[in-house]
Amino acid sequence: MESLPFEAQTALVSFAAAVLIGGPVALIGAGRVLTIARLATRFALKRQLTTMFGLSLLGYAGAAAGGLIGLPAADPASLLASLSH
Repeated sequence: MESLPFEAQTALVSFAAAVLIGGPVALIGAGRVLTIARLATRFALKRQLTTMFGLSLLGYAGAAAGGLIGLPAADPASLLASLSH
C-alpha cells in the first residue's frame, strides 16, 4: 500500500470505511443500526471497566496478530513525534 500515491491510499481507506458503515445500514436498515449503536453505547457507558478490558484485549490481539504475520513493532515515541510535525 505504501507504493500507491497518497490519493489512492485515501480513496481505498474511504471506500473501506464506507463499506464497513454502509453495509450493515443497507442490510438491516438505518433505524435498527441506530438502535444497536445506542444499546452498545449505553452498555459501554454503564460498564466502563468491562468495555476498557475488552478493548485492551482487542488491541493486544491485534498487536499479537501483527507480530505473527511479520509486521514491524510500532514505536510509540516516533508515532507521537510524527503527530506534532
